[in-house]
Amino acid sequence: MLAMSAVQQQDERLSFTEVITVHQKAVYSYLLRFTRNLHDAQDLFQETFLRAHRAYAALPTDADLRAWLMRIAVNLSKNYLRDRQRRARVLVNEEQGDLPVSAPVTGASADTESTMIARETARTLLATIETLPFHQRAALVQRQFEALDYPTIAVNLGCSQESARAHVYQALRKLRLVLAHADSEAKEV
Repeated sequence: MLAMSAVQQQDERLSFTEVITVHQKAVYSYLLRFTRNLHDAQDLFQETFLRAHRAYAALPTDADLRAWLMRIAVNLSKNYLRDRQRRARVLVNEEQGDLPVSAPVTGASADTESTMIARETARTLLATIETLPFHQRAALVQRQFEALDYPTIAVNLGCSQESARAHVYQALRKLRLVLAHADSEAKEV
């Protein structure tokens, strides 16, 4: 009887292809926002699902697949960040992350100054996000860009819900300080 229920549970479990289909957008979106680099996000995406595939058979049938996959992606992004920081120490002039360049603004009504200010603000924000400690950065990306709730972020980061909230709060506080400083410098010019 017990063997029968285990077989039935295996039949009810999604195939790994279905798992990929259901969760690939969320995982890829997180990795792309975290890395801000198409090729690195694709590499981490592949590695996430390779690791998941290796462990899928041993995963309990009642496991939260999205949380499990996001945890793998978070761990890989942590390794990515650590490796990138290590390389940055070695390479003096490491290339900065490229921002997507919008189409040039044309036309009589185009406000070039406000466009330039918006681009500079975006650059400042993205550069500041890249300098945040890993947990703050990961929590911020998951909360603000992926709209994940705090319990899920806590599971993904391996911390309490209170810590997840604190990581997001500290990240937002740092971003506000940098923007306020940049704004005061802009007013002086």
